[in-house]
Amino acid sequence: MAQRSLSVSISMPIEMDEKIAEEAERHEMDYSPYVRHLIQQALDSPFEQPNEVLCKDENGEISRNEGAA
Repeated sequence: MAQRSLSVSISMPIEMDEKIAEEAERHEMDYSPYVRHLIQQALDSPFEQPNEVLCKDENGEISRNEGAA
């Protein structure tokens, strides 16, 4: 069975929207999946944490890791 979804509208400062779009692009993600990832990884999120970890190394390089180290 296909996963159900819906569209949600929220208000935010334009600068916040621009920063989300920039960060999503840096992580090679589309906007919506990136926002979902941020919601899931919040410490007080009621949702299951994503398996994928978006991170930067000491050189500022962005990588995507799956699962535990």
